Amino acid sequence: MFILLKKFFCSVFRTIFYKMTHTIRATKTRSDLTPSVLVLILLFVIIYYCGYRLRTGYKSNLELIDTRELLDVNLLMDFGATDENFVVHDSVCKIPRINPYSPDLAALQAPDVICGTKLQCTKPLVTKRFDNITNRYYLHINEEWKDLYLQEESTGLTCCFREIKNEASDEKLIGTPCFIFKQDFFVSLDVIGAIVNCMQRGDKKIIFMDAFSFIHKRNFSEETKNDTKIGVLLFGLDSLSQINLRRRMPKTYKYLKDNNHRWHELLGFNKLGYDAFPNLMALLTGRQLQQQETVYACKRGGMLDDCPFLWQQVSNMAMPTAYAADSRDDNTETLRFQHSPTDYYLQPFMRAVERRLRTDTFYITPEYCLGPRLAGSYVLDYAVDFAQIFAGLGGLGIFWVNSFSEQHVIPQMIDYAFAKYLRLLKSTQILENYVVILFSANGMLRGRLTNLNSGFYEERLPLLYISLPKTWKREHTALFQALELNRNRLVSPLDLHETIQHAIALGAGTTELHYTDCASCQSVLRPIKANRSCSDAGIDWFWCSCEPFVAKWCNSYESSLLLKALLTHMNGLLQQAGLLNGTCGVLSAHTLHSVYNSQKESDYFYVKFETSLKNVAFEAAFWYNKGAQKVLLDERKLNRLDYKVTGCVEHQSKLLRTLCVCL
Repeated sequence: MFILLKKFFCSVFRTIFYKMTHTIRATKTRSDLTPSVLVLILLFVIIYYCGYRLRTGYKSNLELIDTRELLDVNLLMDFGATDENFVVHDSVCKIPRINPYSPDLAALQAPDVICGTKLQCTKPLVTKRFDNITNRYYLHINEEWKDLYLQEESTGLTCCFREIKNEASDEKLIGTPCFIFKQDFFVSLDVIGAIVNCMQRGDKKIIFMDAFSFIHKRNFSEETKNDTKIGVLLFGLDSLSQINLRRRMPKTYKYLKDNNHRWHELLGFNKLGYDAFPNLMALLTGRQLQQQETVYACKRGGMLDDCPFLWQQVSNMAMPTAYAADSRDDNTETLRFQHSPTDYYLQPFMRAVERRLRTDTFYITPEYCLGPRLAGSYVLDYAVDFAQIFAGLGGLGIFWVNSFSEQHVIPQMIDYAFAKYLRLLKSTQILENYVVILFSANGMLRGRLTNLNSGFYEERLPLLYISLPKTWKREHTALFQALELNRNRLVSPLDLHETIQHAIALGAGTTELHYTDCASCQSVLRPIKANRSCSDAGIDWFWCSCEPFVAKWCNSYESSLLLKALLTHMNGLLQQAGLLNGTCGVLSAHTLHSVYNSQKESDYFYVKFETSLKNVAFEAAFWYNKGAQKVLLDERKLNRLDYKVTGCVEHQSKLLRTLCVCL
């Protein structure tokens, strides 16, 4: 349809252009020429705008293929599907293969990010080291690089560190003294981290700053300490779809693809909730989305200490557990705990580093950085330490990186650093002692990616890779065969929960436990049947990629009526609560980004739009009575896509807090 309209407008434009050109050439004076030229320019602007609106307003299910060679298109397009047009294809579920390269994103280049200085990155003045004899960490001053930092060779050097302890509050940290240390200083066992400063002697100017976390080894099981166990490590990258992995992390994707005998990709991994929280809760508790509200009764004051997480089962099996995330404050923290939920917990360290390095740092750091490092590198370093120290003892570690989740144009430095960590997992034999799962909880939820033709799938198809130890290839060949088969099967976070339990039981030589609400969910280390529906995988049909909504024209008259009815309903809810009296603003339409109509329920719609009031964006699903032009809002599917400030209605219901744009 779009191609026919495009040809029609091109034909009309050529006719008008010919006639106007003929008129201009016949014109003899400048006074006669000017109106003709203005009319020609006006016609060109109108036709170009209409064509642009038609092109961007219509949403198709598949991206158009672009043949420009700015990226290795053949590499990016390799999803390994059994059908060249689908990543999952059977009689029940069809998920199309999406071209990760979009002309709309071609001009967006990854920003050049450098944390700290080149000298600090390549030749750090202080490093942490581990003594295998005493099982203790110590701080080592690299004397060979000292002169590179000092302004005068004869000047001495003073280094000190601030201790970070497990339950340290911000108030305690402020008053923590900086202890001067000498070469190869051994760190106390009750210290979980240290912030190091180095200065020229007699000068308070900081010439080096860094922070280090410590995992002090403890004995978990004396009875089986001579047995070799396989543990499970989860590396999570927030808001990264399998599509955007190929687009924005080409080095990481190339490494995974080149080692596909080791890293098995599951292309049918489909989220089951809006953002990271419900998906992580399903993965870590085994609860379906419909049952999570009752489970969340364990949530006290925003804290999840009393919730039944998977790591509690692992602790009961006398194996070590760890949880780390690079969120540094309450606004960005996905899972919040008042006390340490695992044996090893990074959050007190991250809060302390955020507080100190943002205050004391002697250079301006980009948003992705924390001190002289990428914020996510603290989490990845912690993961490597945990894995190396407890190799052969089993256990469970969850390591979550979300410091770049709001940016779909990922800096090249992050791509390079993460690929480097993947290579490190291999060189340090971590992959031989653990089942390693690389995943995301969801794709990008806001921004330009969600407005692409492929936006429906960008949100719903996060990445998922699984690596198994080579020793299992001899002992458990069927596991590898199952992963190959399940590459193009529909999979959910609940299946991943079952997979973790399966792997832990195999690695520890114990009986597999089952704590999942979904009776038809299963481990991906076993063959998953074909013709599997989203309900079989515990996925609500609204989030299901198998039966996507049909796209509608954003600039059609019907879509404008639909949005008008929705805004009338939303303002009506605010009016009924008495909040349009100067507390909250009246919502009006600015831009309609997308309209989708359910294939399952013809009167059910899903829209994304931006309001004129402070450019606040919403995502909403609702039932629409076309005849009466009335809307019934699906409150579970209403989301704000901005960082809302709702202090003016903090005591109101969740629905009203979402709707209200404080004046």
